[in-house]
Amino acid sequence: MFVAVGLQVAALLALAPIAGLVFGLESAVSLGLGAAIVIIPNGLFALRLSLNRGRSPESYPVVFLLGEFVKIGLTVALLMAVIKWVEPIRWLALLTGLIVALKMPLFVPLVARAGAGNDKGPGGESDGAEE
Repeated sequence: MFVAVGLQVAALLALAPIAGLVFGLESAVSLGLGAAIVIIPNGLFALRLSLNRGRSPESYPVVFLLGEFVKIGLTVALLMAVIKWVEPIRWLALLTGLIVALKMPLFVPLVARAGAGNDKGPGGESDGAEE
């Protein structure tokens, strides 16, 4: 779960400076706020799930569903707060940051597969590639 949040932060750190250089500081700020609207609730949700480790497995579905509801509510609340209190908003940049951050968890399997690609064979023994 923290890998997904890490990917969201990496996307923000990669795209915000580009948006700032190409479209200006207001676009970079709007893109960053759009991504933060998603990253903050996801980070809190991941933290909550990690705190639930070691407890009875029967509690996992309840914690997960309640966490999802809180995450959605917090995302909507943050979006409303940004709309109300941030001036000026570059809507295209805000929505781009929001959408990119929402879609980054789709790349977690690719990152996990790349991380699992160590030099060990199926039984854990070395395949001799480093010799």
